[in-house]
Amino acid sequence: MDAQALQQAIDGIESAADKAIAALKNGQADAKLQQAVQDLHQQARTKRSLTDKAELTQAVKDIEQTADRAMEACRNAGQVDAALKQAVQDAHQKASQLKHSVEGQTA
Repeated sequence: MDAQALQQAIDGIESAADKAIAALKNGQADAKLQQAVQDLHQQARTKRSLTDKAELTQAVKDIEQTADRAMEACRNAGQVDAALKQAVQDAHQKASQLKHSVEGQTA
């Protein structure tokens, strides 16, 4: 996967995180979940501008860990708006798939 493909994939994660941010505004969520979603969005937005493949590969791993934290916060939050839950799951799935494809190339 080249740098441009990684940037586009990270952009897709950011789009999913955008939906989670929008869902946060429409529903109730605890502080940990709000912070985790904001962290994921911020990380995807800043890391997609990287151009070095090695830095992008590390960014993918970092984003996936942040997506894991968002997913965990979503699970622990109890009652979560369905749209928010779906957006967090989508972002997590995209991040996880991207990490696995990157790791598959380096293995």
